Amino acid sequence: MNVKLLGVLLSGFAMISTIGGGLVAAHGRKRVHLLLGAGAGMLLGATFFDLLPESLAAAQSQGWAPRTMFAVLVAGFLGFYGLERVLILHSCAEGDCSNEAHRRFGRMSALGLIAHSTLDGAAIGAATLVSWREGVIVAVAIIAHDSSDGLNTMMLITRGERAHRGDFVFLGLDAVAPVLGAVLALQFLPSQKWLAVFLALASGFFLYTATSDLLPEAHRRSDGPAVMVVTILGVVFMAFAVTLANLA
Repeated sequence: MNVKLLGVLLSGFAMISTIGGGLVAAHGRKRVHLLLGAGAGMLLGATFFDLLPESLAAAQSQGWAPRTMFAVLVAGFLGFYGLERVLILHSCAEGDCSNEAHRRFGRMSALGLIAHSTLDGAAIGAATLVSWREGVIVAVAIIAHDSSDGLNTMMLITRGERAHRGDFVFLGLDAVAPVLGAVLALQFLPSQKWLAVFLALASGFFLYTATSDLLPEAHRRSDGPAVMVVTILGVVFMAFAVTLANLA
């Protein structure tokens, strides 16, 4: 299959996942904590077993020191941290917004999540340029967590209230964003040099998303051990998936 076509197809599944998460937010959220925990685990697994090793391998082919890629990862982590602080990306817990800024800037924050989803799609596109196996592995992790993007988008817009027809416009934009990101990455990231840098940035992005957004939100929704269990299972699943893909 054509590499670019595969990248777009995989990002299409991320789009479906985003829509699903948004519909869950609109109609019921009883098991959301498990979804968030599993998504966090898969992102962590994809980061340490796949994205970062591939970034280091691409950097080595360019004669770059591994320390350079770790510096890019840290820069990505801190960059997304700063961006989130500016755009106030955290959603309100169960519709209870104690911070007035969340109410005032809900739609602006949703735009931040749409940018987040665009980066997810770009990660799929960049990984597909490395190999089809890489693209599938990264896509699985993103598909697992993009449902939380759709969920958070609807929560930011509705603030826990009943969703109106216009609110679904933002969900639609968030759903299309991964496909747009994949197309942009496939078009503008052809060289190994830029792939190494982008995969390291994506590693920082995934690491921040898992540890700062998904896991805190999951534990805030449930104090039981279930979140920890599904998070570990998510990491283990990605480790096995990467191993099997490398053996294929």
